[in-house]
Amino acid sequence: MIKHRLIFRLASVFGLVLSVGAVSAQKDTILRQEVEVVKAYRPAVIDANKINENPVIKDEEQKKPTFDYSISSQPVFSTFSVKNLEAATIVGKPKEELGYGLVRLGVGNYNKPYAELFFNNNKAKNSIFGLHFKHLSSHGKIKLKGGDRVKAPFSENNAEMFLKHMFKSSVLSFNADFSHNGFNYYGYPGDSIPSVLTDADPLWNNYTGTHQTFSRGGLNISLTNAGESATNTTLGFDFDYHYFGTKTGQREHFAEFYVNFRKPGKPVSFLLDVGSEFSQADKIWNVTLSEVARRQQTWFVAKPAVRVGNETINLKAGGTLWVVGDPDEKTALKLAPDVRLNFAPVKEIINVFAGIDGKLHHNHYSAIAYQNPFVDPEHDVRNHFEKFRFYGGFDGKFGPRTNFKIQADYSMFAGQPFYYLSAFRMPTMGMLPGPLLVNNTFKVLYDDMDQLKFNAEIAHMVTDKFNLVISGNYYKYTLNEQEKPWNLPEFDATLSLGYKITDQLAVSTEVYVIGKREAMIWDLGLWDSSPSSLAPAASIQVIPLDTAIDLNFKATYEVTRKFSLFAQLNNFGFQQYERWLGYPVQSFNFLGGLSYSF
Repeated sequence: MIKHRLIFRLASVFGLVLSVGAVSAQKDTILRQEVEVVKAYRPAVIDANKINENPVIKDEEQKKPTFDYSISSQPVFSTFSVKNLEAATIVGKPKEELGYGLVRLGVGNYNKPYAELFFNNNKAKNSIFGLHFKHLSSHGKIKLKGGDRVKAPFSENNAEMFLKHMFKSSVLSFNADFSHNGFNYYGYPGDSIPSVLTDADPLWNNYTGTHQTFSRGGLNISLTNAGESATNTTLGFDFDYHYFGTKTGQREHFAEFYVNFRKPGKPVSFLLDVGSEFSQADKIWNVTLSEVARRQQTWFVAKPAVRVGNETINLKAGGTLWVVGDPDEKTALKLAPDVRLNFAPVKEIINVFAGIDGKLHHNHYSAIAYQNPFVDPEHDVRNHFEKFRFYGGFDGKFGPRTNFKIQADYSMFAGQPFYYLSAFRMPTMGMLPGPLLVNNTFKVLYDDMDQLKFNAEIAHMVTDKFNLVISGNYYKYTLNEQEKPWNLPEFDATLSLGYKITDQLAVSTEVYVIGKREAMIWDLGLWDSSPSSLAPAASIQVIPLDTAIDLNFKATYEVTRKFSLFAQLNNFGFQQYERWLGYPVQSFNFLGGLSYSF
């Protein structure tokens, strides 16, 4: 009986373990036993008892497997030998010897010789020294609108020396230059030139066919901050002096000295430009004294401002003060605002700006002479004041290769100068008016003017070998007294293309367009016995000047690394337009030659 009970209990335990799957023995040690049942098994259900505690899984002891391994270290013999690696050296392009300069020589039609020399010595670590010389002249004739073929020679001679020295955070520049330009007063509007105007009669102050020269010697010294930091205070200056003279006897001394100061800060930065200008011209028609005399002016200019903001949005607020002293007039004081707001909603992609400022224009003698070389040599042009200029627009990038700018300006000018030609009529028998005789040097009159200007510019580099630049301006004028804005264009535009066809051949073209203009001839009436007895103006002639289109083409072919050929075609649209009334430019002309670098 005891034996049966023992066998029964062993079988019950074995069956219960198999039913819950809690066998923890290893797979290779599974228990295999045979059980002999002597008496039939009668199961009985025992009373269920509530489990009063959470189940706990008891972790069995884990045995870590062990591995036996070893490395059979036998030498492997190779047919090649291994060398130790050396540090790599990065080798770039061979250092290119920059050389010292360039010589260009050429000739063209209209009896045009050309020579130019550039010399630069940049071997010093912190200094650059250079020289530049140029000669270009022409000795041909030009056909006027009235049919006359007149001598229209010109010459351009320039010599320049410059020196730049770089300090740690600034650049000191020294520049000395001399120029000597010559030309003729060859123009005459309308009909053929009357023979009486070609006579050397000083009574009429006529310059038809007279030769003129402009000689200028100048000196400039400046200090600029090359690595201007957003946190460092900077101080710079600019000094400029020149002596200017003409063949007709006028002499000018001009000097200016300006200091600029920058004090960055957060949130406010301080800016100050302050300086002085001096001009003195002899043998001119002093408009205050109404006689040939000297004109002298001394200027004081101050431009204080503050700037607040950051790279995304910033505001500059300030103004400009001018004090002008003239021995022949009372001291003039002018003031204009200088405010500008910048907003960059997308950094380096688009910038929106708007502002208001003004400017007093110093119309000293040489400034007017270079602007219009055919003005009366005894001119004395008054300063004109741009009281307000309201402007706004945006600039930025269409893409990594395309920059653009669109801007609108509205300016209000007081005493804007305009150029015109004067004329008179010689008396005939019986003191009747004779034919109209035009003086071919320009006089000056003044008027208040408002100007609306729209500007658009696009610069696009299609590839590294092809680039495109387009710039255009449209103007709208409102005058107080004058009928037209004499000699000012409705629009102007410039197109520039450059293309490097091969490594040796590069070409470019430039197109200049000047819109329609109106010029004026003022008929002063009957000329009596002396210049002081001019009759009142009888009439004003408005002369339209057509749109001018100037096409130019350049090509350069590099024969060797140092030797190249060049050709330049100017005005190949064959349009002999008038830049100033009565003064047509040369028609199609070319210049070709060679250049050598050393």
